[in-house]
Amino acid sequence: MSVAAGVLCALMLFLATAILLLQTVPEGYPVGPHLSTLAHYLPGYEVSWYGALIGMFYGFLIGAIGGFAIAVYWNLTHYVALGVMLISSAELAD
Repeated sequence: MSVAAGVLCALMLFLATAILLLQTVPEGYPVGPHLSTLAHYLPGYEVSWYGALIGMFYGFLIGAIGGFAIAVYWNLTHYVALGVMLISSAELAD
């Protein structure tokens, strides 16, 4: 789950940056002012091809941590539900 979420987030951030870079922009107009604010949170990120590669790294890292947290929560809730079912079935057997 960590690897899948990491790869997905890395591709999303890379594609978001690449799409902005491939669009034609009038002279003197800033490229991706909203996406460039990620530089405040991701050191080294900028709306450029080099920044897209750095963004891929950060996207993978953030996605992997998020995917791990979701997987742990998912498994924990299922273990608790399974425990409740086992306890209630043992009580019914008595």
